[in-house]
Amino acid sequence: MRRLILLLLTLVFLHAGHANAAVAVATGTSTATPGKRIALVIGNAAYPQPLLNPVNDARAMAERLRRLGFEVLLRTDINSAQLQQASAEFSTKARGADIALVFYAGHGAQAGEANYVLPIGANMNALSSAAIQAQGVSVASLAGDLQRSGARGALLILDACRQEYTRGGAQVPLNASGAASHGFSDAAAPRGVAIAYSAGPGALARDFWSPDSRNSPYTSALLDALDAPGLPMGELFSQVASRVAAMTHDVQKPRVSFGETSARLVLNMGSGKLTPEPLPGVLANHGNGGMRAPPPSPAPTAPAARPVPAGGARVWPGNVLQDINYEIRMQIAARPFPRQQLEKRARAGDLVALTALGYGIGGGDAGVKQPKAGMQWLEKAAAKDFPVAQTYLAELLMVKGDPTSLKRAGVLLDAASQAGYSPAHAYKFDLARRTGAPPQETVRHLQDAFMGLMKDYQGAAKDLLQPPKK
Repeated sequence: MRRLILLLLTLVFLHAGHANAAVAVATGTSTATPGKRIALVIGNAAYPQPLLNPVNDARAMAERLRRLGFEVLLRTDINSAQLQQASAEFSTKARGADIALVFYAGHGAQAGEANYVLPIGANMNALSSAAIQAQGVSVASLAGDLQRSGARGALLILDACRQEYTRGGAQVPLNASGAASHGFSDAAAPRGVAIAYSAGPGALARDFWSPDSRNSPYTSALLDALDAPGLPMGELFSQVASRVAAMTHDVQKPRVSFGETSARLVLNMGSGKLTPEPLPGVLANHGNGGMRAPPPSPAPTAPAARPVPAGGARVWPGNVLQDINYEIRMQIAARPFPRQQLEKRARAGDLVALTALGYGIGGGDAGVKQPKAGMQWLEKAAAKDFPVAQTYLAELLMVKGDPTSLKRAGVLLDAASQAGYSPAHAYKFDLARRTGAPPQETVRHLQDAFMGLMKDYQGAAKDLLQPPKK
């Protein structure tokens, strides 16, 4: 009997051990020393219109991951064949890994409902849907290679669909129907893989945000968040999303899709905070079927402090606003007008989509004129202190022309001009003429518009010519 009891107790302990191991795998937690951790890091910047930061981003990520115990394979400025070969070889090399991670920085686009990264050699001028498919490497294939590795945790990070930082020369990829194929479509991650996107569905990611940073907003935020040890992946990307939203004034909103893989996996297993590099430091849209991560915790305030006027509204760099406005105008000019896509983004709070949709249909520039509906969308963006939307809403109110509308337009234009949007001064000139303001005041607004525009161009030139601080 005693031997029987001992045997039963042994079986109970063995069963408990297996059960605990199963729970650890299911939740992504483990008390054991981390096993093999491997990463493929890719940065593509040498396009015909070069991007500023993807190679910097890749090198910074490679260095950070090495410090976190990852074996890192770094590739920069590679073409389609090289990228596909690197991904396939990485899939084999990552067999049995504890964590397999792929980071890609560079251009990307959607064709239909599929997403593609665009390696060096792709023709970036007005890409058609067929050209994207022929020249790009599908995100599905990269995720598939990760899935086939059989790694316990598989993560694909895409800081892609970069906005070219240029004055009026950005090329917007077009699909077969002629509609702008901004950003990535809302595709779910496959089972066992998490995909982190630097921007929301159909939106562009910022390549540049400050001359003081050598990295994109998303990579900057990710590097910062990776400093904190023990953060589960869901919490990590919640903090990244909060940081990016703060740095870009809510224009860029990252997202992540967990394809039945655990949000509890930890990338930084260290026992203490890493020494940060001198780099500046919501979880908005989960792919269909993706697991929802824990709610985000308050993120530290983003560093790039900017002056705040007496009214408390934030001040934007004028040249950055000009780039954002160019993106908005390209969305409005797309034919057919991508209304359904913009409405989906707008409902998620995307300021670019809210403004493009509102002015496109409100002013009739999209081929459909619905002033009331357009103003409702613009009101939502203006309420978030977005100066481009405030200016477009003021224009529609000025078209109405009644005293109440003109008064409201003046308030909106005052806010937009104080926030750093120089075109608002030109609208104030027009408003002053409509309302019979003194000639001196009218001329002053015109001078302010001219001086503001010159300052924006000087800021753009300085950012492009001055090497980022290291």
